[in-house]
Amino acid sequence: MVGRTPKNTVQDWIEAAQRMLVDEGITGLKVDRLANRLGVTRGGFYHNFKDRDEFFDQIIRHWEESCRFLPDEPPPPKPAEAIDWLDRTINRLIESDGYDYRFDLAVREWARADKRAEWAVERADRDRLDTLQKFFEAIGYDNEHAAIRSRVFYYHQIGYYAIGVRQSISERRKNAQLYIDILCGDEALSAARASAQKGRKARAA
Repeated sequence: MVGRTPKNTVQDWIEAAQRMLVDEGITGLKVDRLANRLGVTRGGFYHNFKDRDEFFDQIIRHWEESCRFLPDEPPPPKPAEAIDWLDRTINRLIESDGYDYRFDLAVREWARADKRAEWAVERADRDRLDTLQKFFEAIGYDNEHAAIRSRVFYYHQIGYYAIGVRQSISERRKNAQLYIDILCGDEALSAARASAQKGRKARAA
């Protein structure tokens, strides 16, 4: 019907909110501004959401489900398999494959002024650190050392994004191994990689 206001789905609103949050921060998440961006009236918002609280809850849930710093599966307990998990993790971060650091930083900034976002960030950080600790335990570190290594690795990577380091993917790949050796410990990594190589040779024989 000519002149009819186009309909937008819940996902359309959430994705528009994600872009606005990245571009302008929480002050950009105004119903009128998002409606203008989507080319609809504010009535379209209330067709999809009860109120702004429900909308904000869904944005946070979308961040938790889509902005995945680590692979969804935990690191295997065997050193050789854990190394493969780390390699996939590094590739994920370099390629921004499943992890949008701009969205992650935007939600962290939002968390400074909103408790629900703060709690979500705390949950995510705790889960990510727990998962990284399991990796470090898998390659031979005791509980205490694994906990500290996981923090050093994680805080370094989040800090890398937070201070706005700009490097091409090729530059990041070139430097990745040295970073990994320093952050994870060359001796433990070498032993785990040797185990992985031995396993590959055994399977190929």
